Amino acid sequence: MPSMRTLLRRNNENGQVFVFLAVTLVVLLGSAALVIDVGRAFLAKRHLQASADAAATAGALELPDPIAAQDYALNYSGRDGAKNDNDKLPSVSTVVITKCLSLAPCSPVNAVQVEQTTIVPTIFAKVLGIDQFTIKAKATACSPCSSKPLDIMLVLDRTGSMCQFSDGSSDPACTDLNNARNGLIEFVQYMDPAIHKIGFTVFPPRRSGTSSCSTPQSSNYNYSTSAYTIVQLSNNYKVDGNLNESSSLVSTIRCQRGGGSTAYANAIEHAQAELQSSRGRPGVQNVIVFFSDGAANTGPNYYSSTSPYRRQPCRQGVNSAGVIKGQGTLIYTIGYDLDANGGTANVCKSYTGANESPAITAYDALRLMATNGDTFFNRPNPGDLTRIYTQIAAEIGGTRLVPDDTS
Repeated sequence: MPSMRTLLRRNNENGQVFVFLAVTLVVLLGSAALVIDVGRAFLAKRHLQASADAAATAGALELPDPIAAQDYALNYSGRDGAKNDNDKLPSVSTVVITKCLSLAPCSPVNAVQVEQTTIVPTIFAKVLGIDQFTIKAKATACSPCSSKPLDIMLVLDRTGSMCQFSDGSSDPACTDLNNARNGLIEFVQYMDPAIHKIGFTVFPPRRSGTSSCSTPQSSNYNYSTSAYTIVQLSNNYKVDGNLNESSSLVSTIRCQRGGGSTAYANAIEHAQAELQSSRGRPGVQNVIVFFSDGAANTGPNYYSSTSPYRRQPCRQGVNSAGVIKGQGTLIYTIGYDLDANGGTANVCKSYTGANESPAITAYDALRLMATNGDTFFNRPNPGDLTRIYTQIAAEIGGTRLVPDDTS
């Protein structure tokens, strides 16, 4: 029969086993907390950071308008109901501010900062007294992000279709032309006159001896003295950060009227000629932003009847743009409402009225005129153009995410 001392020793050993098991369970649960709960928190952090990056970048595309930038950032954030609302995340709170960074011109702001917070509840870490993890993410995007000087020519299609509805009927309010003017003004507002010079080219051109604000005619193409570039490269379009309404650039953009038919090639060639004139700056990146709402269908009659400027006005536009791109100029193109009038606005025609041969559409012509696929913008239906022009301005200025410690 075991002695009392032996029984007591066995009971003490059983107690040690229970203590060991309890400690082991705590360690195992703690390990589970590290593997599962910390892993969940890390995944939430990744989703939250991606959402913040997207929101900041979207907001930066609307700069320098601080209100629009904040609205777009919130709309693309991870908060409930926003475009990046992620079912992998708990409820997200978002704070957006706009500010100035020293790395580029700032008028009135050049950066969007997005801070997001979410609470991730724990499962196993509760045994360690940790009920939740607070996850934060911050992203800052600037636009513009550099002080790179640019010489820029804006090319506007001011043909008669810009004062028509999509079915071809007359629009006395010239809504499409107003949309284009507003987009151009938004672009100019974005630029910095200290480093950006801007000129303005139109088609049809201005007949010699007439005002730049006169209603253009198709016959204007037929005079070699007609002016396509109606505002030379200049930098007086802003004063103290505000548009200079009395400048030639701003006032001429605002007064444009619609009339006449369409020809691409001479307009883009004249824009390039202005960039290469004495007003252009050596060593500066040249940029052309070319806008049209339809297919080319004519050409100057001082060319022969077999000239591609008349027979193939769309393809000649592509060829002229190809030469210009070869000279280092960056070309952005915008196609607007190309499906208007039952799609006939998209069909390139000879001056005779026959379809171009080989066949080509306005969509393809404008796409091929652009430097690459990323510099071609298509707005198939009529409407606001300010976002497209703002996006181009932002890309020219180098929109990007920047480190949080950038001052």
